[in-house]
Amino acid sequence: MIFGTGGWFLGRSTADNPSAAPAVTPSAPAPSDPAAFPPYEQNQVAINQPKFTGPLAPVAQGWLPHLSGCQRNGEKDGPVLNKGEKSRVRCEMDAMSAIFVEYATIADRDKARVRTLGQNVDARTLTPGAAGAAVERATPSGRTNGNYVEYAYQASGKTVSGIWWDDSATPVAAYLLAYWKEGTGQKWEPMRDVWARYA
Repeated sequence: MIFGTGGWFLGRSTADNPSAAPAVTPSAPAPSDPAAFPPYEQNQVAINQPKFTGPLAPVAQGWLPHLSGCQRNGEKDGPVLNKGEKSRVRCEMDAMSAIFVEYATIADRDKARVRTLGQNVDARTLTPGAAGAAVERATPSGRTNGNYVEYAYQASGKTVSGIWWDDSATPVAAYLLAYWKEGTGQKWEPMRDVWARYA
């Protein structure tokens, strides 16, 4: 599960225990017609859309105009699949990375979430202000409903913060990652804001 933005780091997230997460104010849904975007965003949609096929398409829809450098597994320098994964797309978004994964089965997706449950617990110490355990909720756009969890871990001597969300109806998950100090200024609000705008 290796990806880049300001370097390579490793991660995923999880949790199963529903508890309250910080309130996220839903933003206006992104236009569904690419022609409604300015030229730059239209171009990003055209470049990124072919990489998000099948069940990945709904989860990625709101992100397409804002992502850059997207690489799919199987492409030169693309991300490597982990056990239980069917496809993986890694993208950049300013100081953050966005990773979208289709698993072979919903059980494989759930195992990935469970494997990283400890990172949600670690986040409370590594990244003060992190939400408690995972909560099931709809994304702000209403396109998907599933688990949301904030988490953190150490990689190469730096703290990485992340937001995981999945789609309860399909074997798909996505996560947003950033270096806690360099990427978010040691605040959760920037990541939560980006997630609220595009998820």
